[in-house]
Amino acid sequence: MKRMIQGVLTLFSILPVFTSCSDSDSLATPSESTQGKLVTLPQGVVSKGCTMQTVRIVTMTDREQTSYEKKNVQVAFDGQDVYVTGFSSSFPESFVKGTVTSAGTCLFKSGQYVGEDKTGEKYVVGIMDTSDKAKQLTDFECTYDPEMRILTIPEDAKFAVAESDAPSHTQVSNIMKNITVMPGTFKEASVVTLPEGVTTEQWYITGRDNYDYCLNYGATIGFDGEDVYIQGLFKEMPLAWLHGHLKDGVITIEKGQSLGYYWKWRETLFLGLDEKDEICDIKLTYDAGKGIMESDYAISLYDIDKHSVDYGFAACYITKERYVVPDPILLPSGVTASPYRFEYEILDIDDDGYLIKAGDALEEVLIGFDGNDVYFKFPHVDANGWAKGTLSPDHQTITIPSLQYVGSWQEEDNPRQDYYLTGFVDKGNTEYELTNIVFDYDAQQDIISSSKTMCINSSYRILDYYGYLVFRNNKFTKKEEVAATPAAPEVKMDYNTVETVIRLSVEIPLIADDNSDLLTDKLSYIVYYEKDGQQHEMVFRATDYKGLENDIVEIPYNLNISSGIIRGGKTIMLDLALDGLLTWTKVGAKVIYRGGGEEHASPITWFDAKTFYEENELIK
Repeated sequence: MKRMIQGVLTLFSILPVFTSCSDSDSLATPSESTQGKLVTLPQGVVSKGCTMQTVRIVTMTDREQTSYEKKNVQVAFDGQDVYVTGFSSSFPESFVKGTVTSAGTCLFKSGQYVGEDKTGEKYVVGIMDTSDKAKQLTDFECTYDPEMRILTIPEDAKFAVAESDAPSHTQVSNIMKNITVMPGTFKEASVVTLPEGVTTEQWYITGRDNYDYCLNYGATIGFDGEDVYIQGLFKEMPLAWLHGHLKDGVITIEKGQSLGYYWKWRETLFLGLDEKDEICDIKLTYDAGKGIMESDYAISLYDIDKHSVDYGFAACYITKERYVVPDPILLPSGVTASPYRFEYEILDIDDDGYLIKAGDALEEVLIGFDGNDVYFKFPHVDANGWAKGTLSPDHQTITIPSLQYVGSWQEEDNPRQDYYLTGFVDKGNTEYELTNIVFDYDAQQDIISSSKTMCINSSYRILDYYGYLVFRNNKFTKKEEVAATPAAPEVKMDYNTVETVIRLSVEIPLIADDNSDLLTDKLSYIVYYEKDGQQHEMVFRATDYKGLENDIVEIPYNLNISSGIIRGGKTIMLDLALDGLLTWTKVGAKVIYRGGGEEHASPITWFDAKTFYEENELIK
């Protein structure tokens, strides 16, 4: 029942030898394109099938969607005149006329009529972005290869092609760029199908995708001797099959297999990416006894022109038994957790895959004791669970088992993220061994410490940590509440050019000027702005920030809402109209601390908003 997979397209396929489109010796005069009149081929001129390859950009209210398309079109040559279909999505068979210039390019006049539908007449126009982000009409010019008969609007061209309701209408959202028209028709790659009679089983995929979200869904797998068929590897393409070959406990899935169309507009290929982001086959280590297939390589989708699709795996495990996410550990009723100063080294990964020190940090962690059980609540991820350790019989150490589940977090409209806490040891050559976390415990000084490395992990099986959540030389010291004056915060602004959103960052020190600890539940901050020479307190309104019950001016340090206020003020989305924000000349913040029965505030730290706007060309 084995069968060969025919017609699978690889990334390294060579374009077929082009068949030239013949010119005609006809002396007929081509019809001129005028308003309300279609371009038609001159008598005796015959068109031939060619391929148009484009990048299509659809502008939406809040973002742009890009797709890469390849389609069959008709092209005809008549002396210096060139006729091409496919520039209109509404009327794909309508011709647009271009003329080969003395410079060897092919010029298409803007505003050529292509047809009429229920919404009115349609024209193909060239558009050009201007410095003020408006669009203006322009003729569009292609480079022209007379020998191979290839027309190209290159990637760095200053204009694009769109369909408009009128020759003078420039408000278009659907445009084409990077256009190439080449001889030879485009043939879609064959897809893998399951041979008749092959028995399939339900398996399960877990791991992490390239957005750091957890994977946990089903797939169908069939074995036919050494041939392996997998359906549903990508959850966005649940019906697509892949073919692999089993040998010596390894299933090899060749790169370049076509999976069909991703979101109905883009033919896609299956690819692997190795640790250097080089394209490769995927090799799944297969343990038949344990019912496990796993790969250390990233798995991705690509379209037929090698452009990456926005979905793939950073890590993937396929298991016969479904992984069930455990319930989070919670602090037992009646147990009180106390705040501890958490000092540690931040570790980062360098270009060669090695962990290096990126800096020192200080946070607040809650720790609670319940007999021999010790509970830790880390603030670095918004997981709903606690880590649980156990005191040794001599009460000298506290041990947290490796890969302990510490809960999950799910933002609105996003997949759930699961978190695991683990220790690990560097074995050299970027190889790591997972270990329990063992802390030394000084009960007299109330200090918990370890020089070893631990991390917040995204996998329940192997080391797969989140960036900047790797800790070394960890020390927890119990905090005492005292009256103190908080240090002034650091204030910065950031502009997201894609989302056209301004963010504010308020870095609040957790140690006072006299080095005493500040308790986060007694810290808050106020944001200020200056406009027309007047200083104002900013009001955060419940209508703008989902998660706020009421309008507030003073923000608690521990307030954390996905709509735009991150704990400690590290990120504050300024959810106001951009025109209004650009009237602010300065932005500032001060910190308030109510501890030890007293209230103290820091000075206001100001940030020069006007200069920031000028540097980002938001104002002139």
